[in-house]
Amino acid sequence: MENEKTYLQNLILNRRIVRNYIDSDKPYPDLSEISKLTIKIPTAGFSRGIEIISVEDKKNIQKLAIFANEINYLNKGFSKWISNSKAIFLILINEEAYHERYKMMDKENETNSTNWSVPYWYVDAGAAMMNCMLLIDETGLKSGFLGSHNMDIPNIKSLLDIPEEINILGFVTAGIEDSSKMVKKNKIYKKKLVHKEKYEK
Repeated sequence: MENEKTYLQNLILNRRIVRNYIDSDKPYPDLSEISKLTIKIPTAGFSRGIEIISVEDKKNIQKLAIFANEINYLNKGFSKWISNSKAIFLILINEEAYHERYKMMDKENETNSTNWSVPYWYVDAGAAMMNCMLLIDETGLKSGFLGSHNMDIPNIKSLLDIPEEINILGFVTAGIEDSSKMVKKNKIYKKKLVHKEKYEK
């Protein structure tokens, strides 16, 4: 049919952030391919400065939940999320990889990466985050995201042996949704987001 959505279109249309998982021993899909597919992204100058760590060890997941301050989330009345994840994927940024790449001879006439108006390491990390979430949703699990701004970064880096110079964008979580906690939200579109030919107010 002419208007039938493709598989990818449906996957994107149905993707949503899920922050309530059940603690279950139910078998879950193999997630081993997700990491290497997550970082199949374009990176500025082919800098390859985006990395990923996958964590499925339950003890480490519990520690990451503590370091991510999940307790503050629970104290607001929300359900368990980080600690009930089946896996956590940390999106990592090696900013120095970009600066080193743009010092190379074939990039000597380019804008100095330290002066970019847009820090492309964050752009690329965002692309990796979306890849990761879609790949998780494709398995039948549900994905969530937590930014690193309120996390105990030193302890996370110590736990997972992450070098000091590597930055953590955040956690992409994978888990089994607690359907009893589902809340249907009304979509409110405050402004036009999609434009054609010209910006329309």
